[in-house]
Amino acid sequence: MTTPKIRPRFTIEVDADPDVLMDRLRENLKQCPCCTGVSVGRHAELFVPGHEQRVWSPWLSVTTEEGGDGAVLKGRFAPHPSVWTLYLFLTFALGFALLVGISWGYAQWVMEQTPWALLSLPGAIILGGLLFLASVLGQRLGAEQMVQLRAALEELTR
Repeated sequence: MTTPKIRPRFTIEVDADPDVLMDRLRENLKQCPCCTGVSVGRHAELFVPGHEQRVWSPWLSVTTEEGGDGAVLKGRFAPHPSVWTLYLFLTFALGFALLVGISWGYAQWVMEQTPWALLSLPGAIILGGLLFLASVLGQRLGAEQMVQLRAALEELTR
């Protein structure tokens, strides 16, 4: 079993010039029934068609670089940008609330008051765990679409 990752990554080596490879991807993308996307220069964003998109649907970000005998495709799966922004906002808000709670609890403890604000520590751990579990759940729900996008990428770059 693999360790869950927040934004899974992969690398594919292809025997082609990076620019030619991206031109081929752009041409093939026009006729691809299983994904849509946009591409500029050596970067492309692939996603499932609109009628199949859900909150947990992945986006595949692809970048090509020169490497060895040809090109190296670097792919990264991520949620829709608005979902990713919400995830980051919640993560930073949770971290800030934890910092405030610990600082306030320490001040209460130093002033010999009951440090009830230190309860933010287990609360933040629980909420952080729930946030991570939501990420893993989203990946499991979108796993089939991730496989679909990866297969489409390999087909598009042939």
